[in-house]
Amino acid sequence: MKALLKRDWVLFRRGLIPALILSLLLGLASGLAAYAVIQSAKENAAPVKVAVVDEEGGLLSRMAVNLVSTQSFIASLMDMQQTKRAEALNGLSSGKYGAVIILPKGYTDHVRFGTPGTGQILLSRAAAASADVVASLARFGELLLAAGQYGVFAGEKLMQEKGVSPEFYQYFLDKSNDQLFDQAFSIYDYGMSRETAPYSGSGVSTEAYYAAAWISFFLLLSGLFFASLYTTDVKKSLLTRLYSLSLRPGHFLAGKLLYPFLFRLPVLAGLLILLQKYLPLKITLPSLLSACLALLMSVCLISCAGVALSRRKGWQGLLMGLVSIGLFLCGGLIPRSMLPGWLTEIGRFTPFGAVLSGLKPLWGGALDWLSLLAGLLVTVLVLQAALKHLKTMPQKGEE
Repeated sequence: MKALLKRDWVLFRRGLIPALILSLLLGLASGLAAYAVIQSAKENAAPVKVAVVDEEGGLLSRMAVNLVSTQSFIASLMDMQQTKRAEALNGLSSGKYGAVIILPKGYTDHVRFGTPGTGQILLSRAAAASADVVASLARFGELLLAAGQYGVFAGEKLMQEKGVSPEFYQYFLDKSNDQLFDQAFSIYDYGMSRETAPYSGSGVSTEAYYAAAWISFFLLLSGLFFASLYTTDVKKSLLTRLYSLSLRPGHFLAGKLLYPFLFRLPVLAGLLILLQKYLPLKITLPSLLSACLALLMSVCLISCAGVALSRRKGWQGLLMGLVSIGLFLCGGLIPRSMLPGWLTEIGRFTPFGAVLSGLKPLWGGALDWLSLLAGLLVTVLVLQAALKHLKTMPQKGEE
């Protein structure tokens, strides 16, 4: 057994320098690709272009529109552009605008004097799925506006009943309107709590998800750098001698699992330390255990598959293709938010999805037990295939 481990160490050491160089290149390429996909995913959440049709067009109306559109929390969600009705409707049809807001003539008087008045919000087909959200927000804004109006009107009525002086009455109106403006423009900061939702149902932020996805890609693909470790000794003559010395297929696999694991472990630790500056880790015992399990799965999947397919030509390309397909299905190549739900669901139950699921708790994500169990099942099947190949290959002879 010691001689076999020593032999595997020699084979591993021969490929170590090329593996380090290839790992550096793969890590650089993966980092750049992940950055590009993250930027693409964020562009989908860019402010929506909204056309504002101000049919009143007066000074007070233009001031109101400009004042609202320049608020930071509004500008982060909507890029409001004032246009004519015909231009806005054409832009809505062509996809230039995601929505059109039509403010009718006299709407400022309706607001100032509390008389009934209505505007229109037209949504594009792409935004039509969010119509209920838009309607809820509009009703919420209407309720806030009405509450402020009723407060001022109640105060006016009280002033009139008490017969206060015109000076005090004007002072009341000025003070009330000032407070209403202050509350309207500070409610986002003081009246609302902000919470960042996980990216597209992944349970973690956008950056953390793509970091986990591309680290998974690296962990799986880097195992192919040691192809000679898996294939050189899979020969009838050598296996026959080993079995005659009471060694078993499991003994033969030991070094082919151990050394690739020892190669990946410090690389993974280095990547996490590097990312810690930008993506703070949630280091807990469960998150470390799940990450170690993901690492073990990546080692076992590639090493055992390499041994099981060692007598087949082009097995490296096959495994590289399967890993890339897993990356695609999990949204690592095309933003997850742009893929059909059923496609990402398939990716969830691939071995790649299982490794990815094991890494997500490092950034506060929940462990997907079903995905992990599916990955462990595939890992066991690949391990059994490697053991079966090592056991039966000497009986079949050389290819």
